[in-house]
Amino acid sequence: MSKMSKIKVGIIGVGNCAKSLVEGIQYYKSNPEDKVGLMYESIGGYTVDEIEFVVGFDVDRRKVNKPLIDALRAAPNCAMNHVDEILENGSNTSGCVKQGAMVYSGPELDGVAPHMLDYPEEVSFRTGAESAKSFDDIVNIVKDTEVDVLINYAPVGAEKLSKFYIDVALKSNVHFVNCIPTVISTKDTKRIEQKFIDAGLTIVGSDMRSAWGASRMSEVLQGAMIDSGLMVTQHIQMNMAAGSTQGQENIRTGRTANTDFLNMAKVERLHNKHISKENVLKGQNVVRDISMAGATLYAGPSLTVQQKPGGQYIASDQKIANFDIVAYGFGGARYELSARLAVQDSPNSGGVVVSAIRFCKVAAEMGIVGYLRGPSAWTQKTPPLQLKTDEAKYECDMLADRQYTGITLKQRKEINPKASKLAYTYQAEETDYA
Repeated sequence: MSKMSKIKVGIIGVGNCAKSLVEGIQYYKSNPEDKVGLMYESIGGYTVDEIEFVVGFDVDRRKVNKPLIDALRAAPNCAMNHVDEILENGSNTSGCVKQGAMVYSGPELDGVAPHMLDYPEEVSFRTGAESAKSFDDIVNIVKDTEVDVLINYAPVGAEKLSKFYIDVALKSNVHFVNCIPTVISTKDTKRIEQKFIDAGLTIVGSDMRSAWGASRMSEVLQGAMIDSGLMVTQHIQMNMAAGSTQGQENIRTGRTANTDFLNMAKVERLHNKHISKENVLKGQNVVRDISMAGATLYAGPSLTVQQKPGGQYIASDQKIANFDIVAYGFGGARYELSARLAVQDSPNSGGVVVSAIRFCKVAAEMGIVGYLRGPSAWTQKTPPLQLKTDEAKYECDMLADRQYTGITLKQRKEINPKASKLAYTYQAEETDYA
């Protein structure tokens, strides 16, 4: 195959997930023999070598107006270092950041929760950068840097900010990966999808799940139990930030949660996150038409921990999930499963977004428009269409081979698809728990 063109990527929110994604891609470029952690070495001919980061948008004064390679390691980012130094892409370097790529000041809107400014600056946001660029300014920057795909890494709860950047993507004619729980109700999703269809664009969303994290584990366990004939009566998943970021285990002090968990410390930021995480558990019943009447299905977004005052504040990118499942099987026999999963949170995110970026590009080249249902079901907690694990992987495998499926054939630009006629799993705007 001839050399592929670059996939130029813009980042909204230059935080921990962005840091891990960029550094991870640089790592694989520098170590081409190492494929561990990559779900797909090639998607439609695109490898990690073709991904290039060209611009960032943020509000933290320590990142705005800085080169992207510097902003990615500015406080309060705390994710592990995958490489010794973040490099720009050049003739003698294996970086994946375009030379001269900058971070610009975007609007705050609802992207910064007021309580975040009460935490120590080492572990939290600090606003006060220069006046935010206007909508038209940002559109022009996206166009001038020739962005192909915009990634939304804004904090959980940033509803207005997400819609602002969705409009930027539409006006700039670029694809969109929505990594946070916004635009998750069926009503909102259909409305947004039609806009992307009309613009001839692709979108993946919403609310990124990790390559192998709590949501993936819950989905697989729930689905496998149901497929084995069991009835799951209780599935409780609880998450917390605790322990050390990989590479910092030798530092003898407690740890504070990273900005993702600190942001979710207040319940008003969590409404859509609750819904989205519950959708993972409920989705495996929905796609099998299994009743959930009377079941206890609950996924708690976060337990935020904070160090006692007076010491050295160090944020942790480690996340721990605990699972408690009760099920009944043959002849009424009872099953109980308890599990614990500890992961590095931001690299776990990078492991799926590195695929989502390439799926957007390949699908567009195939003339597919709107929400990519397979990649969304594989990489996101609340896709427009919930699928079984094997079905989502099949859709991704086919797209990676540039082959159409029954789903994607209905989303070809040439037939002018209508969102109202495409397959959806109904998703409400409220959680089952107050």
